[in-house]
Amino acid sequence: MTNRILSIDPSGTGTTGICLINNQTIEFKEIKDIYWKNHYNFIVANINLYQPNLLLFENTNFINNRNKDSLNLIRLLGAIECLAVEKVESINVVKVKQVSKALFSGQVKIESLEYLPGRGKGWMWKGKRVSIHQLEAYLVFYLYNNLNNI
Repeated sequence: MTNRILSIDPSGTGTTGICLINNQTIEFKEIKDIYWKNHYNFIVANINLYQPNLLLFENTNFINNRNKDSLNLIRLLGAIECLAVEKVESINVVKVKQVSKALFSGQVKIESLEYLPGRGKGWMWKGKRVSIHQLEAYLVFYLYNNLNNI
């Protein structure tokens, strides 16, 4: 059985990062847009293209800030929950931020991932630059993988 996983760091009005894990290959994508429905359409297009068995996403419980941006994120999260994928799971944003912070401080190391300081550098996956949103999409997979040994 082919194991295809689509892992998402969602944003309703900013940048949504995606990490596709297809057996041993990993690919990164993202969308920058101010409309949550365009983020949703981007996610659906990638589901249609890659046909994942598992959809993972970073979930949040930060709903005390009821501005337009947070409401659009909540709309997007609800829409993700309803997508027609064999299995849909989430990882809490607090866990993702903890691992992200540990990576930045050097307390955690992940194979094939490194931070190169300097202009035009940043986070690199096997020598290819990834944005913070793509990194966090990968961390959603990383955490799920470590919890479930997939």
